[in-house]
Amino acid sequence: MTSNDDPADGHARFHQLSAAVRESGPDDDPALLAALLAEPDRIMAESVLTSLVDSRAEGLGSAASFTTWAEPVLDAVGADGFIARRVQEWGLFKTLQSGESVDREALAAASNWLQRKVVEEADSAAVLAVLGETGRTKRVRNLAKTRAGRLRSPGG
Repeated sequence: MTSNDDPADGHARFHQLSAAVRESGPDDDPALLAALLAEPDRIMAESVLTSLVDSRAEGLGSAASFTTWAEPVLDAVGADGFIARRVQEWGLFKTLQSGESVDREALAAASNWLQRKVVEEADSAAVLAVLGETGRTKRVRNLAKTRAGRLRSPGG
């Protein structure tokens, strides 16, 4: 934040924190996390923190590297709440993408966001078949079944 910025201006803080997420790397995250935890507008802080979690999850390759990165975040925000669930679901997604066995119950209990993400990005017919049976919505179940069939068919 610059000296010309009004700290009461939530829009300016939101844009500055969002820019910090886009422009920073994992080494900057402890300071960024501290700034987000100190932010008086909890809804805004959670929104920016969600962007940070999503950004790091996309950028970190393995489930193990993401889990290691996420530990201080979970320590700071606690094991309950939206951010904790988002971290847990990214961990599940990365595990599914790595080819490990499917946790049917975890996939069935996953949010609509994660189930849609799996349908769009999974390259495992087995994962998609499970989601075709356990998906929360008819749309997710149908898309999962269709994609699983395409992956199983020759040339699909």
